[in-house]
Amino acid sequence: MSAKEPGTRPAWLSTPLYAFDIPRELVSSLVLRQNEEEVASTETKPSPPASAPPVETVSSAPRIGAPACSMCPGCGSFDNVQQQRSHFRSLWHRYNLVVKQHHVQMPSAAASVPLVSREELDQMCATLEDDDESPDELTALLRRLDLSSHDTSQEAENHARTVRIMSDALRSPIWWYETSKAAEVHLEQTQLGIYRDVLHAAAPPDAKPSTYLASLSTPRLTMRPGTYGWSGKRVHGTQHVGRAMQMHVLDGEGLFPHEAGDESLDSDSDWDMSMDESESSVAPSSDEEDSSRAMAPLPPLRLWTFIMMGGGHFAIATVALNLHVMPQSERAKARGTKPQRSVLVVAHKTFHRYTTRRKQGGAQSAQDATGRHAKSAGANLRRYGEAQLTKDIHTLLGHRRWRDLIERSEHVWIRTSMRSAHGVLWQWPGHDASPLDAKQAQGALSHIPIATQRPTIGEIMRCFFELVRVKVAHLTPEDLAAQDDAHRHAMARALRVSDAQQHQQQRPPTRPARPARRDAKESHIRERWERLVTMVRRGKLDALVNFIQRHNDMLQEALTADTSLPAYASAQAIDAPLPLWWRESQARGSMVPTNLLQLAAASDQADIVHFLLVEERADPTLPVAAALPHHRTAYDLCPSKSTRAVFRRLMAEQPTWCRWDEMGQGGARVPSALTAEMEEAQSSKTRHRRAAMRDKMRERDARAEVKPADTPPAPAPVSTLGHLWQRLGGSAPAEDASLSDDMRRRIEREKRARAAEARMQRNKS
Repeated sequence: MSAKEPGTRPAWLSTPLYAFDIPRELVSSLVLRQNEEEVASTETKPSPPASAPPVETVSSAPRIGAPACSMCPGCGSFDNVQQQRSHFRSLWHRYNLVVKQHHVQMPSAAASVPLVSREELDQMCATLEDDDESPDELTALLRRLDLSSHDTSQEAENHARTVRIMSDALRSPIWWYETSKAAEVHLEQTQLGIYRDVLHAAAPPDAKPSTYLASLSTPRLTMRPGTYGWSGKRVHGTQHVGRAMQMHVLDGEGLFPHEAGDESLDSDSDWDMSMDESESSVAPSSDEEDSSRAMAPLPPLRLWTFIMMGGGHFAIATVALNLHVMPQSERAKARGTKPQRSVLVVAHKTFHRYTTRRKQGGAQSAQDATGRHAKSAGANLRRYGEAQLTKDIHTLLGHRRWRDLIERSEHVWIRTSMRSAHGVLWQWPGHDASPLDAKQAQGALSHIPIATQRPTIGEIMRCFFELVRVKVAHLTPEDLAAQDDAHRHAMARALRVSDAQQHQQQRPPTRPARPARRDAKESHIRERWERLVTMVRRGKLDALVNFIQRHNDMLQEALTADTSLPAYASAQAIDAPLPLWWRESQARGSMVPTNLLQLAAASDQADIVHFLLVEERADPTLPVAAALPHHRTAYDLCPSKSTRAVFRRLMAEQPTWCRWDEMGQGGARVPSALTAEMEEAQSSKTRHRRAAMRDKMRERDARAEVKPADTPPAPAPVSTLGHLWQRLGGSAPAEDASLSDDMRRRIEREKRARAAEARMQRNKS
């Protein structure tokens, strides 16, 4: 049944497509889907020079009608979508599509010189109308055109051009194919996707992208269980993973030595499969062995090996890419029963060691690498588990059978971190070489490109089915156009970002200016200022007095050197501002002290504040430079009541020294004065309050010492029902109720004697 007929669907689309069992007619009809406008721009526009910056190719003008066909040279834009569709169905467009598919150098659209014009095409078609042997006009026309007459250099140039055009499509993790309209099989509005890594792994190293699909072709296996020494049982733990692909997972143990008549593995009789989780295969009888030798050899098996490791779990499996299809009887074929499809697992192995703490994650070696070397029993168990896991993996991979399986595998897929795999899976310490070293050198080893879970045989087969399943999408031309527009906008945005980064990289990096080297005199002056600040902060009054007397000239120089503060222009030497470099180094907040008085007030040194105000007559009205334009003074920097009291006492004692209570410019911002009478009243009030509190505490302690009068205990109630029977659940009668007084005394003496003997025995021991 042809797929071109409307309303029909090929039979192979009723089941999920297996990448290594795609029908031949479909493989020959698939072409890699790409953006046609990008193809036209690549063919028509010359490559820009290397120095030219990238230009954004996305047009901001709205579309009118339908865009021109980039496949046909000289084709203009269409007025509506119907004209565009009719052009796509025309022989002219189909001819150009097939010519492009054969990698023939297409002429430039700007030159408008096609290989065959429309008039020449009509003449050729007219000559073909009388030819009854030609099944199709396009097929007969292509027969007359020698599309394979180009030389090797021309083919290489066309291949390079094709790779350059398809660079964006090849960069995607999934390659999307669609059927050509001129091909034998055409699927309308159907796109097929295959993982890029799968195509690279299945193709030879020097294969071209156009031959990747052909490299997926793999012969089927049609033998029945019991033949070739194969039992055909299912692998335990994989029942649920093959439902999406409508396949079964069968154990291929015993089948691999018969592959292509190879007897090299038959001599390996010492291989122990007792470590495998699956049950041992049933040994075939002698008659079956004789019959299997007489059978035709199996087609060559294509193998992949999967290795997963993480969290102390390890899983490895070698899977045959050949699809196994169970032969059907004539009756089953007549009923239309679908054949049973299966995948063979040649060998598999899983094991686990305790290496990771629950709910914490990370191996114990990773925890030890951080410097926190735990000494608990659990940590030691995890270290032992890691060592045993490494030893088990080395023993397994170093076995002759597994080495041979990995060597015969076309590709090896791994799931692990590079840190944990080093020294475990490859690059083993010592003289022994890992079988994965050769695969890694050949480029036949890669990571699984999908998210995985705990390493098990079921998880390996789930990943395998996810990789080999052909994704099928049914997108309309409108959906594809929307995706192309989004792709173009994303590419333009990426070009803008890369262009900005390139220009930013081209700019010479601005090196930070090196600080000017200070001479010995300046360093000496800085040390003096640092000593002065330390004296004030620590409250060393005597040292401060001596320092001011000896280095008054330093304060005077600082007063004349700093001209950025107009309020300090007429100040005296004791009010000299602190150096700017010190204030910048202390700029953690908005209230950095500016002079010595403000520094003493902020440091809560009341004695030094009194000394500077009384002895040195420092000005308390000078503003804090860091708080400008707001007017803040030394009083605002006082953190405690004792330091603020120094300013208030001087306001009461010396009211004429400055404007103490003014809050604006030129004021000291002291709210009120503090006289001796006010201090005495406050201290008296405090003493009375404390005395009252002490009296209350004494009364409370006295009440606590008085004990309540002892009340005699209430007499026990006398039972008046002693002569009656005891109720159910009541107290039982005494054991010696029926004994006489003499007998009770003798029993008591016996108990005391036994207790004395027991004490003596304990003392002796």
